[in-house]
Amino acid sequence: MRQIIFGVLISLLAGSCHTSNSTKMGASNDSPTVIPSDKRLEPPQSNEQRMKGPLVFIYKTNGDYYYNVPVTMNEERTQITSYPAPVDLTYGGELRLPTRLVDGYLLDNKGIGPNVAFLSYTYEEYSKMKTAPSMEELMSHIIAKHPLTVWHQCGYRSDYTNLVPQLNQLIEKEYLQK
Repeated sequence: MRQIIFGVLISLLAGSCHTSNSTKMGASNDSPTVIPSDKRLEPPQSNEQRMKGPLVFIYKTNGDYYYNVPVTMNEERTQITSYPAPVDLTYGGELRLPTRLVDGYLLDNKGIGPNVAFLSYTYEEYSKMKTAPSMEELMSHIIAKHPLTVWHQCGYRSDYTNLVPQLNQLIEKEYLQK
C-alpha cells in the first residue's frame, strides 16, 4: 500500500515539473539557448501562488561552480542585473549553497534564474565581505557567463513533503526532460 501511495505521489510531482519551463540550455559557452520571454518565469502574482511559497529549480552546469557566487545577467550577458549582498549568502549561520542531487543535478537554494553567471568569489569569501564589490569588480570576476546545460522548474516547495528525496526519485525515474 505504501509503495502505491509513493508511486501516485511521484506521478503527481512529475507532472509539476513543467516542460514549458524546463529548458535544455546550450552546452557551449559560445552558443547559449535563449529562453523566449513567454517561457520565462515571472514572480508569482496571485495570492494562491504567493501562499505556495518559493518555486523549485533544479539544474546542471557545464563546470563545477558549486561554491561560486551566482549573479543574474541580462539576456545579452553584457550586464549584471542582480547580485547578492554578502549577508544573502547565509541563512541561520549556514551557507546557502545548492543541494546536490543525483545524476549531477543541483537544487537552487539562493534564487538563481536561467540568466545566471558565476563569479570567481566563493560563497564563503563573499559572505565575509562587509559590502558587495562594485559593479566593475563583479564584472571582472565573472568566470562563467553561460554555465547552464539543463534547467527545470518543478513546482513549489510546498508541493513536496520531503523535497530532496522526492526530486531524486523524479530524476532517477527519468520523469524530467533531459
